[in-house]
Amino acid sequence: MVRAGTILIAITCLSATTLRAGDLQAVLIDASYARPVRFNAGASLFFSKQKDLKNSPADEGGGGVIVGGSVGAGGMKTWGGLQALHPFGGDVRFVVTRTWDQPRASDEATYLGGEVGWGGLGLRLSAGYGKRVGGAATAPDHIVTWGVGVAIPRFK
Repeated sequence: MVRAGTILIAITCLSATTLRAGDLQAVLIDASYARPVRFNAGASLFFSKQKDLKNSPADEGGGGVIVGGSVGAGGMKTWGGLQALHPFGGDVRFVVTRTWDQPRASDEATYLGGEVGWGGLGLRLSAGYGKRVGGAATAPDHIVTWGVGVAIPRFK
């Protein structure tokens, strides 16, 4: 997981947006059902240069960097990526998934992949792909991920 944290920090630092601690716009608490981690809960930090997300309409566009993680009955996920702000929302994330007690993926395995989400800062639907990079070879090397859930933002 140290490598995953390093990768997420690199994504944030290499983003075209220059971020400072004062640019934090929202903390999101989320709950969802996602394959392969099943029911899970987590949190995300959203950074944006847009001045006032709380009082400006989402249809003005804009976006920012989102990083976070969640843990569930079948494993945990960490992610980092870019979040767009508009009525239909959308994001692209690099995802590290670690499984345990999982019938549809390798137990005690680590997967690296990507995910595309829709729904913005609220209801979220996602689909993605992961390739096994560590753990037992008792299941296919590749997994298809998906999820549905809700993320409740608390704007700064």
